[in-house]
Amino acid sequence: MFRFFIKHVLRLLARWTIKKYHPRIVGITGSVGKTGTKEAVAQVLSTKFQVGQTPKNLNNEIGLPLAILREHDSGYGSLFLWLGIISRAIKNLIITRESYPEVLVLEYGVDHKGDIDYLVKIARPNIAIVTAVAPTHLEFLGTVEDVAREKGKLVKALPQRGVAILSADDARVLNMENLTRARVITYGLSDKADINGANITLNWANDTWPRGIIFKLNIQGKSLPIFIPNVVGNPPVTVTLAAVACAIAMDISILNINDVLQKMPLPPGRLRLISGIKNSLLIDDTYNSSPRSAGEALQALSLIEPKNFGKRFAVLGDMLELGKQSEKLHREIGSQVANLPIDYLVAVGAQARHFIHGAVEGGFSQDHTFHFDKSEQAGKFIQDKMGEGDVILIKGSQGVRCEKITKELMAEPARAKELLVRQYKPWV
Repeated sequence: MFRFFIKHVLRLLARWTIKKYHPRIVGITGSVGKTGTKEAVAQVLSTKFQVGQTPKNLNNEIGLPLAILREHDSGYGSLFLWLGIISRAIKNLIITRESYPEVLVLEYGVDHKGDIDYLVKIARPNIAIVTAVAPTHLEFLGTVEDVAREKGKLVKALPQRGVAILSADDARVLNMENLTRARVITYGLSDKADINGANITLNWANDTWPRGIIFKLNIQGKSLPIFIPNVVGNPPVTVTLAAVACAIAMDISILNINDVLQKMPLPPGRLRLISGIKNSLLIDDTYNSSPRSAGEALQALSLIEPKNFGKRFAVLGDMLELGKQSEKLHREIGSQVANLPIDYLVAVGAQARHFIHGAVEGGFSQDHTFHFDKSEQAGKFIQDKMGEGDVILIKGSQGVRCEKITKELMAEPARAKELLVRQYKPWV
């Protein structure tokens, strides 16, 4: 009853706030890449506008209104904290807040059918960005087609003068252009995309470890080299391309955002390169996990050569909320491990055993697989097992807390709050 009351009060306050301040709304949804895209879009748009964005990952029926009300945290179970949030929102409705953002960049999360319907009634987007459709939250949504239908509702909600920004690398997303009469801009690694990324390579520093990636941004017949520091793999590139597409939709010249693009720091836990103990390199991808993002992370691991006879470790935690397809999808990721130049597989969590089953069935050595129930156990084991010059990918769903493994292995654990996810209350 308490949650029901808070939910509906927040909904009303958020709708009234939008009606009072009239911000332009950029809505972002997708099975992977929402938060990284949100961060990149907000940075690019801030070159021209006063921008507010979803803090942390407040993207559900409680979180999205909090983001609109410019609150950075919920009241949890405290009536006192909730009353403070509500009173501040009412004050901002009575007294005009001059600092309220011109543009809101909001995540629209989907766990159940009908989630997007509820959220767009609170905040109808002017621009809708869809990053991907993949098997996530299948426990509640059913099939990947159901996921696509739910995500597509954000595009359907656009006004005719709005803009749909769609990934050209995902056929289900690209088909959403048929759901709207709004302008459509496509982005991705496909050469058919309006805004295309190509020639992705690692950027090396004096033959030590890579310090990021370089790619060529192709747009409107022009090419521009872009450097993204401290990351690896394709996902950081597509995140950047989505941000460029949003800049174009908001009439921001590519020349005006060039400096921002060259210094684009992506959020922690998304294919971030971190120095590890024993002169190792960690690929920290611990924000969350799904079949698509796990596959992309494994590909990123395979790009980096270990140093001086070092090894490649794939440390994979459970992929949660996959419902009846969970075992099958975990096995498929395990089979990918078997087909890549990976030396050791460390599985963490109950469902993660199926990573090992899939890998061994694909020809991976059983002797090079290890399973642990908890991240803390895995971290201590890897610390003893790893050697000089190893490359270690750490990946898992939020509930597995694989960032604890990264903290155990990083060369500068004192920087955990700066570099890792979930280093704030109540997680810590």
